[in-house]
Amino acid sequence: MLTLIQYNDPGYLTKENLSPSEAATLVKEDFINWIDVEITSQTYVDDTAGLFNIHHLIAEDILNTDQLPKFELFDDHLFFSTKMLSFDADEDQIMEEHLSVVMCKSLVITFQEGLPGDAFNELRKRIQLSKGLIRKYKEDYLFYHILDAVVDHYLQIMETLRTRIEQLEARSLADPSYDVMQQVIEIKKDINILRKYTVPMRDALNKMRVEADHFIQKSSINYFQDVADHLLYLITSFETSREMLKDLMDLHRSNQNSEMNRVMKTLIVVSAIFIPLTFLAGVYGMNFRYMPELNSQWGYPLTIGAMVGVAMIMALYMRIKRWF
Repeated sequence: MLTLIQYNDPGYLTKENLSPSEAATLVKEDFINWIDVEITSQTYVDDTAGLFNIHHLIAEDILNTDQLPKFELFDDHLFFSTKMLSFDADEDQIMEEHLSVVMCKSLVITFQEGLPGDAFNELRKRIQLSKGLIRKYKEDYLFYHILDAVVDHYLQIMETLRTRIEQLEARSLADPSYDVMQQVIEIKKDINILRKYTVPMRDALNKMRVEADHFIQKSSINYFQDVADHLLYLITSFETSREMLKDLMDLHRSNQNSEMNRVMKTLIVVSAIFIPLTFLAGVYGMNFRYMPELNSQWGYPLTIGAMVGVAMIMALYMRIKRWF
């Protein structure tokens, strides 16, 4: 399924559910044309590539959804691929969708895997309502907004993960027995997914800014620098978050050790109280023939009383010493 959005300063038009051939006939050079392709089959990619003279190597890269972000430059168009990421709160995991962008004169084509939703709803509204400069600038400005929308979703995910780390830290301080290890491992996995795509995307963007100067106008260079700054901020946030997770794991281990020490102290106190009682019970359990206390009327209650008294004295002594 193809969606065509055409616009310039005074005009705006959108058409949905087009075939590649229909979209090709509607493209106008005096408009900025954004064709959004939802990949439902390889035929869609091959037909679109053939109609718009897209290099066959790009068509192969579009279909290869397992690759990392990359940038390639050709004579009359450039190619940029990356990942759109979103956080599914219901599944509690990061969802990935491969995104490929081809840009040439007055035309931007985006290829998505066809999963529900994307990162461009706000961008479509800006174009429709003519917010900001979007309808006054050329195709490179649209290309910038596409990359910026993808990176904004990265930032939102990173903020969500940082909030979860802070909540775990507060929970761990409030309840030392709370087990945070499983959640820490899950957050580290999500951060690694973000890092996996952020670093190559920054490298690809820096390469594009150097090599694609005849595709990107000087007035748009600062906008791409802004995207690069956001990616740099993300990379810095990864290191900060990893340190926070490390501190959280250290706090969890410290809480575990404290809990273990408390249990051991309790066991030691109980053992210390019962040591003299065990001695007394052992003495009167030796069954010698001549033990005068065994024949005494008060032998048994005196022995029990002695045991209770010794236990109370031991417990009082340890309490005074604040051993428990």
